[in-house]
Amino acid sequence: MDWFERLAGNQYVEMVLLSNNQGRILRSSRPMRSSDELIASMFQTAEVLAQTLAEEFGLDAAEMVQLSTQRGHLMLFPLERSTYYVIVVADRSAPYLLLLVEIGRVLKTITSDDLAVYGQMVGQPDDLAELDAAELIEAVREWLQQRPLD
Repeated sequence: MDWFERLAGNQYVEMVLLSNNQGRILRSSRPMRSSDELIASMFQTAEVLAQTLAEEFGLDAAEMVQLSTQRGHLMLFPLERSTYYVIVVADRSAPYLLLLVEIGRVLKTITSDDLAVYGQMVGQPDDLAELDAAELIEAVREWLQQRPLD
């Protein structure tokens, strides 16, 4: 069982995603929808915001971004100097701290080669420039406008 399957197989984990900093989802533990591609761009936006806030408060670099809702927890982990992102969604009733310990153990086993395999599978155009902050914010705005209001 590889690291991704170990995370996805945890009884408290509802979903695991791996994306890169180019806004591409490289692997998902659930079927993909067409709107999911915009989500990958938002991961980088959330991490940039977290790093900026941590810096403003004189803290060390952010190692994880967490969003909690009434239904669950979304945890974003930047890897390889924010080249890749692992996103874990867990149920609200999950034993959160124990789950974090397990996620930490799994993430420590991931090597650069483990992640590079996914980049090769998707294919990375050489001339693809990194998204700047304005493009990321615009992608988030576009996604929010497309969502139906409940």
